[in-house]
Amino acid sequence: MNTAYEVLNVATTANDAEIKQAYLRQVKDNPPDRDQEKFQLIHGAYSAIKDHKSRVSHALFALPKRSFDVLVDQILQAEQPANLSTEHFNQLLSASIDDTTLLNATVTPEK
Repeated sequence: MNTAYEVLNVATTANDAEIKQAYLRQVKDNPPDRDQEKFQLIHGAYSAIKDHKSRVSHALFALPKRSFDVLVDQILQAEQPANLSTEHFNQLLSASIDDTTLLNATVTPEK
């Protein structure tokens, strides 16, 4: 599945004007009367990332679909095993989804 950025053929760092220009170019090359499905895909991609607010929302909520098996394999291929004490493990379980909190809960304090 292509991301909205791939559909419009723009970088993830593209600004509003670049995204609009890419959208108009795609619509010109793929008008709705030629291929309605492709046009809807292009329009949906543009709607998802057309302005800063939309791009932030897209980044937060449009997570790529990943295979569960692939995710488990990536987790199990960690280079160094995590050495968590019971206290750190409990902190990790009670932590919110804040990256800083998760990082602090998993870091072993230096002695």
